[in-house]
Amino acid sequence: MSEVQKIRLLQITDLHFGKTPQCLVNHVNPVMTFNAILDDIDRLRWHEDIIILSGDLSGIESYKSYKILNKILKYRDKKIIWLPGNHDNITDMIKYLKDFPRIISMALQNWSVITLDTSQPNSPVGYIHADELQMLERQLVKMKDKFIIIAMHHCPALVGSRWLDKHRVKNHSDFFKILSNHKNIKGIFTGHVHQKFEGICKDIAVYTTPSSCFQFEPNSQKYEISETLPGYRWLHLFDDGTLETGVNYVSAKLTG
Repeated sequence: MSEVQKIRLLQITDLHFGKTPQCLVNHVNPVMTFNAILDDIDRLRWHEDIIILSGDLSGIESYKSYKILNKILKYRDKKIIWLPGNHDNITDMIKYLKDFPRIISMALQNWSVITLDTSQPNSPVGYIHADELQMLERQLVKMKDKFIIIAMHHCPALVGSRWLDKHRVKNHSDFFKILSNHKNIKGIFTGHVHQKFEGICKDIAVYTTPSSCFQFEPNSQKYEISETLPGYRWLHLFDDGTLETGVNYVSAKLTG
């Protein structure tokens, strides 16, 4: 009997880069913690795997953040799929992540990754605009013979933190209505909430991934920073449609 083959993907989210590599956010240097995560990936010999960067690559909508990130990713020879978050400017992302063109979907053997933009101007709340929903439906029809994972910044499910649940994708019912017509969706992978969460919503697995710099306290009523380490997620996609996933935390030097 032949061995079941697998593809490994990595998800890093909520980088919150500033205007310079020395900028701090919540007393953390996000460039240092991001590099520590890349070091961990290289240590595990996962350096050739595709990385999904799922939004808030900048923490301040600065084009300088993307220039810093592009330089790091190019130097370290990474394969990247990126998408915007509420702190990002997609026009600047396209311009300054110049070595990493925007990828809407990618077929990987028996699997396909579809990315969505859930950001809206001047708001932390997620929303999927009509053109994105139409694109999603087209991609799902096109990829009907593949196992699907969807990557997006905002979570479409409740995670149990009152203040963060207010940022849930506002038109989540429209989103799940489209997904209900497709039984090959294996998981939705998101960021924004700066914590690990795994749950089921409308019979579909939903995962959130810790930030690469700082975390929020789970099950909190208000904004509260956690002492949890920076983290990232790994995904193993097997050719029979099985999905395995987990989170690695990295003990990193947080400031210069």
